Amino acid sequence: MYMSGLCLMVLCIPTPVQTDENARHMESVTHLERGLEQLFHGNNRGAIAEFETGLELDPAHYELHHYLGMAYANMRFPNKAVAAHRQSLELIPDDIESLLSLAKAYFVLGQWAKASENLQKVITRSPTYASAYSFLGRAQVKLLQFAGATKTLKKAISLNPETPELHYELGHTYFNQNKYKQAILYFQKAIKLDSRYSQPHHGLGTVYLRLGEKEKGRAAMRRFQQLDSEFAQYHILSRLTHTNPDSIQGWSGLGRLLMRQKNYAEAIPVFEKCIQLEPENISFYHQLSQSLINLGQVKRARNVVLNAIVVNPNEPDSYNILGVTFWIQDDISKAVEALLKAVTFAPELPHLHLNLAKLYNRIAEDKRAEEHYQLYQHFLK
Repeated sequence: MYMSGLCLMVLCIPTPVQTDENARHMESVTHLERGLEQLFHGNNRGAIAEFETGLELDPAHYELHHYLGMAYANMRFPNKAVAAHRQSLELIPDDIESLLSLAKAYFVLGQWAKASENLQKVITRSPTYASAYSFLGRAQVKLLQFAGATKTLKKAISLNPETPELHYELGHTYFNQNKYKQAILYFQKAIKLDSRYSQPHHGLGTVYLRLGEKEKGRAAMRRFQQLDSEFAQYHILSRLTHTNPDSIQGWSGLGRLLMRQKNYAEAIPVFEKCIQLEPENISFYHQLSQSLINLGQVKRARNVVLNAIVVNPNEPDSYNILGVTFWIQDDISKAVEALLKAVTFAPELPHLHLNLAKLYNRIAEDKRAEEHYQLYQHFLK
């Protein structure tokens, strides 16, 4: 009887609570996955709603707290981000990503000491975490700990030497220690890595002006102002294309800016969008083909300009670009044929004659080269 009773007790242990907890956990995982998908597509509000719903089901799910903090940070709610990451760390105290995210949130709030404290914990647990050294160096600069920042940023550069921002930050620490030669060296390295990064030009200009080299300082400052203006213009136009996807003014303005910046890879989809919006506008075909040529995609560029010729068979610059594509690939006879056709449509355009002069000179037809060079000079006047 005793054994029979024992068996009966084992068989009758209730399990509904455990099953219910598992169900809630699995449902919270579903909300986590949905939230991550929303986060990936830039829908931070949707992600926050999913993560918060998931936490109502399973408050001890540390990943939900962590990604909720990331979504709050993206929405520029740093106080909420801090709270979420602290909750995550209460559950998993040694999670490196949560420590780093918490430090970044403190950094945004201007709480440099707390940011520095958490970054030190990240580095202790992962001594080769380049991003942690980068943020720690910046926090130390804010705390006026320039010597420490110099050491930290050098370590960050040793781990990630191709990042211009790190070289700029290191130059900034040297500048604040009145070590101008070292500051110039690192500002120049930052510019070499990314010539369109505006801040190193400002730093370089400031150092030169401090040293009394006024011309160099003014030149660097002019370059900074130009790049800073272009950066602001880029964001205005990008925002316009995002809020009004059918704005040809936004897309064409963005394309022209990218061409001026020689950012041909990014210009290509922009001009493709312009052609989609205004398929009769030949200039978009020309700019798209020129971007492709600059990236070495000559065959694709030729197809684009051939499409332009279908749209308008009488546009001289279409044949000029077509001739250039043949020229690049050493098909000289077809290049000459295309450029001569361009001249028939617009004999007064000087650049067409200059291209023909160069092309004839390439194949040693000196008389024809001289003839078109004279025409180039004539129409140029």
